[in-house]
Amino acid sequence: MTSQKGINAPIGGAQIKNLNRKFLICEESENDTFRFPRSKKPRMDFLRPYKLMNYQRAMTMIAILLVCMLAPLPVGAKVYLDINAPATRRMPVAVQIPVPLEDSKANNSISMEVRDVLAADLDFSGVFRVLDPLLYIEETDISNLRFDSFDFADWELINAEALIKVGYAVLENGVIELEFHLYDVFRKEEMIAKKWRGTSTQLRYMVHLFSNVIMKQITGEEGVFDTSLLYVQNVGGGKEIFRMDYDGANQKQITRNRQLNLSPVWWPDGDGLVYTSYKDGSPDLYSVSLRGNEKRLTRGMGVDVGADYSPDGKTISFMKNVDGNPDIYLADTNGKINTRLTWMKSIDTSPSWSPDGKRIAFVSDRFGTPQIFVMNADGENIRRITYEGNYNTSPAWSPKGDLIAYTSRVNGKFAIALADPETTETRLLVGEAGNNESPSWSPDGRFVAFSSNRDGVYQIYLVDRGGRREVRVTFGSRDNTAPSWSPKLTTK
Repeated sequence: MTSQKGINAPIGGAQIKNLNRKFLICEESENDTFRFPRSKKPRMDFLRPYKLMNYQRAMTMIAILLVCMLAPLPVGAKVYLDINAPATRRMPVAVQIPVPLEDSKANNSISMEVRDVLAADLDFSGVFRVLDPLLYIEETDISNLRFDSFDFADWELINAEALIKVGYAVLENGVIELEFHLYDVFRKEEMIAKKWRGTSTQLRYMVHLFSNVIMKQITGEEGVFDTSLLYVQNVGGGKEIFRMDYDGANQKQITRNRQLNLSPVWWPDGDGLVYTSYKDGSPDLYSVSLRGNEKRLTRGMGVDVGADYSPDGKTISFMKNVDGNPDIYLADTNGKINTRLTWMKSIDTSPSWSPDGKRIAFVSDRFGTPQIFVMNADGENIRRITYEGNYNTSPAWSPKGDLIAYTSRVNGKFAIALADPETTETRLLVGEAGNNESPSWSPDGRFVAFSSNRDGVYQIYLVDRGGRREVRVTFGSRDNTAPSWSPKLTTK
């Protein structure tokens, strides 16, 4: 039950939390959620604008107001779809064309962008089937945005099981307000409603946030629509590191030194990255926050590449080549080496932590060709995982812990394969055309990002873990490689 204190608190008892992205957002308390009353219009409460920290040094401070409003659902609310089932049907959902809120002017550009981003998110999820707007019976109008203002029968007739309605307004100083509603058509209920305000550059991000809300409401699991990808792009004679939204939007360059910058990997909190760079001569590890603060982690003779953070963020594993013998080492977040894990006269490289932090997958040619191995985090109990193929590399451990994705040479080309670290059973995920390399898991363990040159130059693609559907997210004439999928960058 909602406490009296919760009712009187701002936004119905919502907790205000400072998130990793330096956004301030309303978050529901653990045991309480809030619903618009059916008998009257929603009460719109607002927080004061707060300043945001942006990702790169050159960008200025901006302000955003995020106001969250939702309706009470019983504890243990219904989960409509089990996305972990072997075969999950797609839920038919209607996304009505967004309309201007009361006393607001129509803006076709905002309306179409909101709907396009929302529909693309839902379609990518593999959970929803967005119905064609040509099927819609109901006229699009602000008067039927909220509960008790429209007829659910119009949506039952087209077999929609969920209905999404969105209103927008352009306020002073160009601030955009978005109001979202999610309805259960069969039960004739409003499931959840939210309102956000932000700048025009944050429009897509606000839509991604609501896509996450929908995913959580329908499946009980978090979405990945507000996540980002790091990747390497050929620029001039060098390679630079970029970041972009998961769907390829908002591409931003991070390094600008015109040297070779390779193998980016996110900090566990998503606030920065570690990468290998030749900018000071030898290949060394560097750590940089998305605000621009950078420090060099390793220096001196040898090669230091392929870093990966432990899940608790306290340890970095990487390959260090000393006197021509590449091995796996552990260091703290300042680059101070604590432990050498491998001691064979072989190439041991590309470490990837298990999600519980107890094991590390890596590549070794100790038996003649590169294969995937797993060892304890202290270097003990080394065992081989891959046996098929004579060239297997770039392991990436799933956040669910059940699979390791890796690059495998098949019939002279590189493919993405999956291995069960317990049974060592393997299967091909991607490999129909071109070379497919450098897998990286989404934080929910449902998708894999990889690079492929199937269309000539290397581009970044996303594929679901069942290999049923692939989506290309980068374009252009330059190679884009080595994707690294961020952790969840916000908390709902």
